[in-house]
Amino acid sequence: MIRRRISGVVAALVTPLCWGATALAQGDPGAAAPLPEGAAPQAGGPAAEDVAGPDEPSPSRPPPAGKGVVWGVVTDTATKEPLLDAQVSVVGTKTKAIADLDGRYRLELPPGTHQLRVWYEAYKPQRVQDVRVTAGQVIQVDVGLEPDRQTEEVIEVEFEPERASVAAQLLIRKNAAHVGDAVGAKEIAKTPDRNAAEAAKRIVGATVVDGKYVYVRGLGERYTNALLNGAPLPSPEPDRQAVPLDLFPSLVLSDITVVKTFTPDLPGDFVGGSVQINTRELPTKFLFQGSLSLGLNSQATFRDRLSYAGSGTDWLGIDGGARALPSEIPDYKVVRLGPKPGGGTITRDEMTAYGRAINSSMATTRSFTPPNGSGSVVVGDTLKLGGEQRLGYIATLSYGRKFAPHDERTSTFLPDPRGGEPVRISGTSSQSIRDQVSWGTFASVTYNPDQNHKVTITGLHSRSSEDMVNEIGGDPVDGGSTFRDTLLRFISRALTLGQLQGEHRFGALDGGSLDWKASISSASSDEPDTRETVYVRDDASGALSWREGTLSGAHFFSDMTDVNYGGQLSYTQPLVRGDTPTRLKVGGLLNLREREFNARRFRFKQRPGSDPTTLRQAPGQLFSDENIGTALELEEITRETDSYTANSDLYAGYVMTDASITPWLRAVLGARIEAATLSLRAFDRYSPANPEIKAESDKVDLLPAANVIFKASSISNVRLGVSKTLARPQLRELSPTLYQEGYSGREAQGNPDLGRTSVVNADLRFEIFPTAGEVAAVSVFYKHFQDPIEEIIFPNGGRGRLSYVNGETGHVAGAELELRKNLGFITPLLKDVTALGNITFVRSEVTVDPENNVGGVTIQSNPTHPLQGQSPYVVNLGIDYARESTGTSARLLYNVFGARLKRVGARGLGDEYEQPRHQIDLTVAQRLGEHVELKLAGENLIDAPVRVTQGREDDEDKIISQYSAGTTVTLSATLTY
Repeated sequence: MIRRRISGVVAALVTPLCWGATALAQGDPGAAAPLPEGAAPQAGGPAAEDVAGPDEPSPSRPPPAGKGVVWGVVTDTATKEPLLDAQVSVVGTKTKAIADLDGRYRLELPPGTHQLRVWYEAYKPQRVQDVRVTAGQVIQVDVGLEPDRQTEEVIEVEFEPERASVAAQLLIRKNAAHVGDAVGAKEIAKTPDRNAAEAAKRIVGATVVDGKYVYVRGLGERYTNALLNGAPLPSPEPDRQAVPLDLFPSLVLSDITVVKTFTPDLPGDFVGGSVQINTRELPTKFLFQGSLSLGLNSQATFRDRLSYAGSGTDWLGIDGGARALPSEIPDYKVVRLGPKPGGGTITRDEMTAYGRAINSSMATTRSFTPPNGSGSVVVGDTLKLGGEQRLGYIATLSYGRKFAPHDERTSTFLPDPRGGEPVRISGTSSQSIRDQVSWGTFASVTYNPDQNHKVTITGLHSRSSEDMVNEIGGDPVDGGSTFRDTLLRFISRALTLGQLQGEHRFGALDGGSLDWKASISSASSDEPDTRETVYVRDDASGALSWREGTLSGAHFFSDMTDVNYGGQLSYTQPLVRGDTPTRLKVGGLLNLREREFNARRFRFKQRPGSDPTTLRQAPGQLFSDENIGTALELEEITRETDSYTANSDLYAGYVMTDASITPWLRAVLGARIEAATLSLRAFDRYSPANPEIKAESDKVDLLPAANVIFKASSISNVRLGVSKTLARPQLRELSPTLYQEGYSGREAQGNPDLGRTSVVNADLRFEIFPTAGEVAAVSVFYKHFQDPIEEIIFPNGGRGRLSYVNGETGHVAGAELELRKNLGFITPLLKDVTALGNITFVRSEVTVDPENNVGGVTIQSNPTHPLQGQSPYVVNLGIDYARESTGTSARLLYNVFGARLKRVGARGLGDEYEQPRHQIDLTVAQRLGEHVELKLAGENLIDAPVRVTQGREDDEDKIISQYSAGTTVTLSATLTY
């Protein structure tokens, strides 16, 4: 009785707001008697108005040209109730339908004889033989399923739902033990998104920063982990733990799911959420798919761009050796009169030879910018080996190259000593078009000896690179003369992963299941020969002369390798079956991580006594072999902390129960224990006697979690989750290695004394699923942080130096709204149109002790501010059109986020905020015949600028940086067999 009253109240409140005239439950006047297995279906069937409500599209509507329609109702043979979410598949194909609220399904099939397979959890599966389909004909096949609790677990293996479709994603979400949101491959195909990062921004509460890092509920990458097919991923970034999701082309994706409430079987470094990347499923029959695309950018394509002499393999995202540290450079420190390991000192002639070896062109050229382009190939099949044995495979190869404009203007502000508004003391402008290459290959092979066992081996390699020339002109921070700074930079990132996993179900153990994974992965980042040179204008003569300095005339080499060895094991045992099933799950995880980072720095300086007029030569002339040893001489300026090694090991175990206390109340309870060890050692590679800087920690954490799901009705849930999780400092934040990006950039340095952050999470969500493709949800959440890690600024001359400290406390509170609704209830003319949208509101605050210090130096940052990267709101809206009969589809998308803290300010100077940026994308696709599809996509149609200001207000007079990415239009063609 209580449940009925609650359901009635919820339905009364939600229905008028979300669904207009659509009823939550409709009768079934068109249901026929269950069709016995093997019986022939009947042609025709009731009229459309007899099987659908006045505002719903009829499953018995006419078929598209060249096809026939099979539709029907799936019911419980005992109660005659419709079975929502029952799966109806065509044997031997990937064609599948999921029954709606009234148990109705619809399949549009080519002419011929087909066999249907109908499945629903805890029921006996049903097969319908010899379903004869004729072009233009509509036939009705109603199926009744009998309860069969004994075969529940076995059937789950055989009929695992395809994850790529909208309906499948909503079904998985409806039955999940946690709060989560997802976007499937079929949804991604309707957008201009080329990789996982671009696709993730369509998920409720997710924003993407720098085009690659996912922030969930406004929380930075420190508070988000990434899993590939359930296994943790390493990061190829030397300065952050986050996995850049642009490494994963959308081609290999089945879906991206963001889990927002913690369960003990997930890694404990979980605060904002867990980004779970699932790769494509194996096809049930031979598949070949190839696609090509061509894109034009309004600010880059067909324009001349700044370039320089690079490597012949740059188009592969790999430096072919042109930028490598020359073999002539010894392993010991290269300074004039410096000691050699075998005795003696480095001579002047040796320094000249070293300088000429390392000298590379500082000159820039102009190059034509071609259109963006990409291509991909997918091939796969499942082979029958006899009996129940199956061997399936899928392999993909993708390549893309695009040119991203980045013409930026920046300003520098200092506090007004009189206490007024900040004073602008300098301004710069830069020009660049960045050459970005990404490619990857993915392969998976699965062996099924029978329906209860599966072993899969997966391999993935993904690589991306960015090649850029950045020419900056303007006034320096100190208010001196005009300068011109030229930076030549090539960065290549790669991720290689091998994974072996198995799934096993044991009938002798009452359906117990064992899942295991073993993986090895390597992430790397290579930055070979980043070059920079600065020229300063002489106020008297007006001539530009080369300015000697730490970064001018500099050559920087760095490489990082991060290797992970991982394994995990879990066992699930059903304890109670029937209407209130209960399962016990236990498991463990082992992850061993090794990182090595090395950097070497060199610069040219003016040779004493040389002619100063030589410094007025252009870079291509000044940095010539003739001037090395006469006008210029080399020295190495590698710092004592430019090398570090780190080991980070994690051992975890958990136990949890998933129990249906009643048919409408489910509880997921458990706890996870994590033992983490970390050891970081920064050292002077040239002076072993110098003291090392170490960061070490050994922590054991107990992380309890409780999730309660109340089934308010057959189509709605109320979810409550409470848990304790943590966030660990990233290795780069612990490393004392000093880094500065460019002459005008701010130095950054880690803090070896950082500790982990403890977080208490609470979530509440109501969600309703009226049909297989519709959803409405309302969520509220709260998080309390103890010792949050924050970026700060401490005095170090000029603009100060960035570092990191543990704050005192912090909190995040917010709400999420989501709606996906077919508009056919307004008028039948809109039956092919779906509205979709989600809005997230978040408020956060973190407090840093103003007396905190780094290395004994008091910090300058504002003590109270929002969490970095947190947006007060995120809005995603869209209109989706799809007409199956004509093969036409279109989607219009809108995205905006609220002003988010990009970098904390210093005392007397406001924080830096990235201002809202409105983005509109449009995609139109047309199927040509059975095998070809054309798609036209427009991205960033209004070309709103990316803007960072001094302070929260979007004031033109307080812009710190601003640039536009341009509008991109892409035409693609896909061939599928």
